[in-house]
Amino acid sequence: MTVFGSVKKLLVALGVVAFMAAGYLSLNVTTSCKAQAQCVCSLCTYPVGGMSTSIMQINTGTTIFGITTVALPRITLKFTTAMAAFTAAVGAKIFEVGKNLNDWFDVFWLYNLRPAMQAMTVQINTADSDQSNLIGQFTDGFDANRTNMALMGTEIEAHRAMRPSENVCVGATAVGGMTSAANFRRAYGTAAPRARLARSGAAAGTPAANGPGADQRARWDDYVANYCEPTMNGGASGCAANGPLAGRDLDVTGEIFMKDTIDVRDANTRKVVDDLLTNLIEPVTMAPIPRQTLAGPQGQETFLQGESYKARRQVLFDAVYHIVARRVPGSNMGTYINPIREAAGIDPSNFSNSPSHNEVMEVMMAERFRAGTIGVNQIDEPENNSRELVIQQAFQAMQMSDHIDLLDRYALILAARVGTNITENKPLNTRMESQPLRP
Repeated sequence: MTVFGSVKKLLVALGVVAFMAAGYLSLNVTTSCKAQAQCVCSLCTYPVGGMSTSIMQINTGTTIFGITTVALPRITLKFTTAMAAFTAAVGAKIFEVGKNLNDWFDVFWLYNLRPAMQAMTVQINTADSDQSNLIGQFTDGFDANRTNMALMGTEIEAHRAMRPSENVCVGATAVGGMTSAANFRRAYGTAAPRARLARSGAAAGTPAANGPGADQRARWDDYVANYCEPTMNGGASGCAANGPLAGRDLDVTGEIFMKDTIDVRDANTRKVVDDLLTNLIEPVTMAPIPRQTLAGPQGQETFLQGESYKARRQVLFDAVYHIVARRVPGSNMGTYINPIREAAGIDPSNFSNSPSHNEVMEVMMAERFRAGTIGVNQIDEPENNSRELVIQQAFQAMQMSDHIDLLDRYALILAARVGTNITENKPLNTRMESQPLRP
């Protein structure tokens, strides 16, 4: 509205100036003519006073009087009429222009600027909201990445701490067949002594059932057919040529202790071991007891002595077969054990495709340390050194358990021996005879 008022005042001022100029120009008309006598065009000049006096006279007598008498009322009336028309026209035009301006600004504001500003505001608010959302997502992504990095770091540390070395894998693989080897060891250690019980007890169907002589004859025939060497016994060995198993029934070291695995799956090897242990433990059997003698006290006492004899022989067989049972195959770990033995410099001819319990223990307790790689492989994670210590302690515990089993059997042998000594040196019948029972 301030702009509109200023424009209106400017237009009014310009109109006044224009009307004054138009009136002046319309009334102020001068006519020029050639200078002649002192009186020209009904006006005369006088030499006294000159031009200025004449002009003053004209203005005073003619111009001012004419304006005062005629022109001024008309001019005033014309100006008043023109000014009223001008005022009306200009006012209407000003009103129209103002209205047009108001309409233009209304249209511009309502249909152009305001909707555009509203849309811009919406976009700005959307951008702000989206920016806030993006900032939140960036923050969440940063937190997620940081959490993932922490988890990955923890996983790496856990993997490093739990990652086994090659030596640990060797130990874990080697014990994979120990359970199978232990089952074969227990089964063979139980069945083999029991198989010798029939001969010890002179059971029916065995050569011993016909007496010690018949048993000796059967063993002699077997010796001549399989084990005889012509040079033995000063050349009086009973044969003219070596048997297929010559001398093996006496080679305790070569057939048992020199073999980490005794392949009892071979019939000849199993026969050699059985005959060798028979030569050591029971070369002569007890005499069979006739059935008719069991009716009397002496026959019954002899029968009980025979039971004692068989029990003592079983103790011996159990102890010796326990050593053999530790060397029977059954682990099926040859694929993993034999390369270690070869690296340690062991002759491959001694290898077995199914190493025994004894061979696996020998490899893990001694031979793998001679392979030359265990020390280098231990330059690894600190945790693997602790694992290797646990592995060695586990195998030491297994070895000590084997020693305990062997000591248990040795204790049974001592007990059997002590019982026999007591019976021989302090017989119970002497005490009974010195103090007979009375009713």
